Amino acid sequence: MSHGTLRGANSAPSQRSLANTRAPDEGDGVDTSPDVSDSIAKTTCYMCACRCGIDVHIKDGKVRYINGNKDHPVNRGVLCGKGSAGIMQHYSPARLKKPLLRTGPRGSGE
Repeated sequence: MSHGTLRGANSAPSQRSLANTRAPDEGDGVDTSPDVSDSIAKTTCYMCACRCGIDVHIKDGKVRYINGNKDHPVNRGVLCGKGSAGIMQHYSPARLKKPLLRTGPRGSGE
């Protein structure tokens, strides 16, 4: 099997999957209207050392979603998985809410 055969095999399903996509203004998409957030805080992501620029959308005093800052020179509007999941630092039920205290002697695993 040649490289061209593989490329052709992959392109047909890709073209079919794109045939059913809609433009954002056709409905059933993400609501990006201005009323989604009361304010947008421009800051940097602290999930890794890159410090990508992010826009934090806030409504009613709560973080609603995070997206990349298109004007930031590091990431130019693109976020990695860690940055996109940054909202979970505030809202995940599994997050740490207080320091953990050691119950057994050091190194016992308790």
